[in-house]
Amino acid sequence: MQRYWCPGCGLTISVLPVDRLPYRPLEGLRLEAYFNAQAGIGSGPDPPPGVLEAGCLRRAWTRFQTRVSTLKEAFGQLIPSVISEAAHLWKQMRLAKETLAAILGFLARTRNISLLGDYRCLRLPEAAD
Repeated sequence: MQRYWCPGCGLTISVLPVDRLPYRPLEGLRLEAYFNAQAGIGSGPDPPPGVLEAGCLRRAWTRFQTRVSTLKEAFGQLIPSVISEAAHLWKQMRLAKETLAAILGFLARTRNISLLGDYRCLRLPEAAD
């Protein structure tokens, strides 16, 4: 992961790949596969996660379950308004944006939030012309 330090103000900035979530030590494709399995649309990560990764994936899903209303609101008319559970929300988000990377980009661009949390410092890179 790229990190930059500003000598003027002393702050550091981390640049996350498009399929990574802030503060989560998980690969995007593995998280996506795990969430798919939780929603009944896949068999989970291959190879199966080890003990440490499995714990991280379970905690991520638990956190996702607490954000159903926030994420449903963020997606607005792109998904049905009658969603009340995480598995259904994940399926609808995947239908609307197809991949985890696209979901993360949409949330950052339109609401300045991520899948599992709200971060005031979250920004997408400037588009190259």
